[in-house]
Amino acid sequence: MVNTILLTIRSKMETASKTEKVLGSYILDNVQNIPGLSVAELSKRSGVSQATVVRFAQNLGVDGFKGLKVELARCSVDDVTNGLYDEISPDDGVDELKEKLVVRIQHTLETTSNGLNKQILQKTVDQLVAANMIQVYGLGASNLVAEDFTQKFARIGINIFNTQDTHVMASNFLTQQNKQVLFLVSDSGETNETLTLAKLARKKDITVISLTSNEKSRLAQISNIHILTSDTIPKDQIRSAATTSLISQLYAVDLIYYLYLQRDYDSNVQKLKETHLLVDEFFSRKK
Repeated sequence: MVNTILLTIRSKMETASKTEKVLGSYILDNVQNIPGLSVAELSKRSGVSQATVVRFAQNLGVDGFKGLKVELARCSVDDVTNGLYDEISPDDGVDELKEKLVVRIQHTLETTSNGLNKQILQKTVDQLVAANMIQVYGLGASNLVAEDFTQKFARIGINIFNTQDTHVMASNFLTQQNKQVLFLVSDSGETNETLTLAKLARKKDITVISLTSNEKSRLAQISNIHILTSDTIPKDQIRSAATTSLISQLYAVDLIYYLYLQRDYDSNVQKLKETHLLVDEFFSRKK
């Protein structure tokens, strides 16, 4: 399994303090030497305090400084020197692209999984189960996730609505008398259309559930329930970040869907079988 600690360090440095950035840069430049150092030695060599070293290691989600050293020791010399953790380049060959994407996708799935709050997920499913109608919206790439969400829940008979027409969605807030839930997908949490829908829904006392990678976004603050996905690729790596944000969102949707299935497993699985047989009978088989 590919080690992804270097990507974690790079991503954490974006929001780190000045001294933590100094430490992070030193670690990235001296990966092979760090496992042999103590906290005091790394503190002296990097020019930061021992407290900064300890705090930085804890913020990486590993088992303290000892855990950081273990993870860094797992990084091979080739991984560090051949640019595996650098942004995707136009000069990369097919094998290099494959390796870089594997690293980023694995890293995204690991960090998303570790960051998803169990209580938040269960509250999300509680709201979906209690709803008579679910409206789903996402703009641009986020609409791919919204469509995936819609397709999954429609296959088990849920009354679910997804459109890019925000006026129609807003009208439904007023005209639909059933208990509604609005599920919004936005990686940044700052899309104007998404924010407008969230504000309108809250005015109508409709529960808003959002899926974003920014817990400080306006959408996260407006929402009744906010599901935080991974934001682990440094912002200078725009090309790979577009891929990993989508994968992070799709993973979270899958998890929500399976948790929903478990609430009435036998009935939901039977519906899945029936819809599969229906599609197979009328659209797949040659007549």
